[in-house]
Amino acid sequence: MNWKYIFNPFLKFSERNLLIIGVLSVIAGSLIGKYFSVTYDGIFDAHSSPITFIDSLKENAINILTVFVLLVILGKVIYPKTRFIDIINISLIYRIPIYISSTLISLPLFDKISEQVLNNKDHLENLKFDTMELISIMAVSSILMIFLIYAIVLLVNGFRTATNLKKWQYYIYFAIALIIAEVLSKVLINNL
Repeated sequence: MNWKYIFNPFLKFSERNLLIIGVLSVIAGSLIGKYFSVTYDGIFDAHSSPITFIDSLKENAINILTVFVLLVILGKVIYPKTRFIDIINISLIYRIPIYISSTLISLPLFDKISEQVLNNKDHLENLKFDTMELISIMAVSSILMIFLIYAIVLLVNGFRTATNLKKWQYYIYFAIALIIAEVLSKVLINNL
């Protein structure tokens, strides 16, 4: 197996295959959201909260379209030959690690943490976890961080491939576009 294709599948697979995988992953991610009670309330966010399949689908659509629109605009500025299909595929594919990681968010461990934090919100120094809980929190948090980093790597590599990105300044614009997308998606989802 060539690791390069895991971190940049946009080099290996056709845009048609990526589109099919991306659309299927949105449906699967929305089902995960419904059955695991996970809401996708930002382009990188997933939180435990009951949600319907339709609302989960709407959240995913908003997240995908927000990233798509901002990256198309930036892509066309950087490289006028940037193709819409490449950017939509990036916007779909980067979400796969987020969908996978969202299954971990529904673990009872996080419910217990939330309950303790809410019960001690005025006195966080009273929070108490046993050693196994702390190890579990650290392990699951590390896995979630790896999935988040992988999602960002997919975004960066996909955008670099689609726009022939070379100058370091464009990476700063790319990061700004993602921050704007995060804020914009949260606003749109909260007004859903």
